[in-house]
Amino acid sequence: MGVRLLDSSMVVKDRLGMTRRDRQSLDVAKLYYSGLSQSEVADIMHISRPNVSKLLTYAKGRGFVKINIEDPREQDRELIDALRSVFSLDEVRLVSPPRRRDVDIRKALGKAGADLFMNLVRDGDTVGVYWSRTIQSLTASLRTLDLQRVTVVQLGGDLKMPSMDLSTRNSFRELRQSLKAEVHMMGYPIVMESAGAKLTIEREGTVSRAMELARRARIVLYSVGSVSSEGNLLHSPLVSKDEREFLAAHSVGEVCSHFIDSDGRVCLPDLNNRTLGISLPDLRHSEQKILLAGGADKLCAINAALIRGYANRLVIDTATARMLYALTQKKKGK
Repeated sequence: MGVRLLDSSMVVKDRLGMTRRDRQSLDVAKLYYSGLSQSEVADIMHISRPNVSKLLTYAKGRGFVKINIEDPREQDRELIDALRSVFSLDEVRLVSPPRRRDVDIRKALGKAGADLFMNLVRDGDTVGVYWSRTIQSLTASLRTLDLQRVTVVQLGGDLKMPSMDLSTRNSFRELRQSLKAEVHMMGYPIVMESAGAKLTIEREGTVSRAMELARRARIVLYSVGSVSSEGNLLHSPLVSKDEREFLAAHSVGEVCSHFIDSDGRVCLPDLNNRTLGISLPDLRHSEQKILLAGGADKLCAINAALIRGYANRLVIDTATARMLYALTQKKKGK
């Protein structure tokens, strides 16, 4: 005798569109999340414990169960208000990942940054994005939004590091899909052989259009890099050994591939004049400047960027936020 397979179209649904499995998974979830063990739920529902586990997984997959963890460390009003006051910020969002690895910090920053960004973006916006691994975490956390006429523009050229350039394109594809956006890429290396060569490239049609869009972007998304960051311009073959040594000695990090000192000023004008992308003055004039950054190695770069007004919204991990506030108090002599 053959086995009869049940056609999914034959599954009986009630007037709410729910199946028997839907209802059962909801009952199991309510019992389990009320504090009962899976064994206790199994006894009450007259099913096996493995079935309880399967139904809990099913309930999550159907969107019936949404876990929301309220972490008081991320709602530290005193710390948030202090940073807002010191740096004249419109918003500060704190994250507290359970582990302090770089990848965990980036993931937490990206998720919180995506939530902040999705609340800000609107129809007709131009969004400037300077790619980094932190921004990659943000784009991976975006939901599909019902938007129209959104434009996304790359704020700087490519590093010419194959793995990172591929990741950059993946992130911009996610932005295009999530925002239903038109995307403009630079398509050239981030740094040129000379300032003259950069000016010539900036007059090229595609780059000229991208630069114009970058200058008038209402929202800008970026992170900062430390001098030791693997993914910054310092490790590019387009930067000389003398330039690397100078920056290692005098720079606290980079903002959109512009290396800055502890006061947020350009550290090496010659290299800066050869760098293709949004200028720091243009960045400062953007309406919504969202900086996502964390980790002790980026502390001084974050501080310098905020001092110069390169951000008005900050997403930062709690440990770095406390160090940042302590640094401001130390500079005040308190």
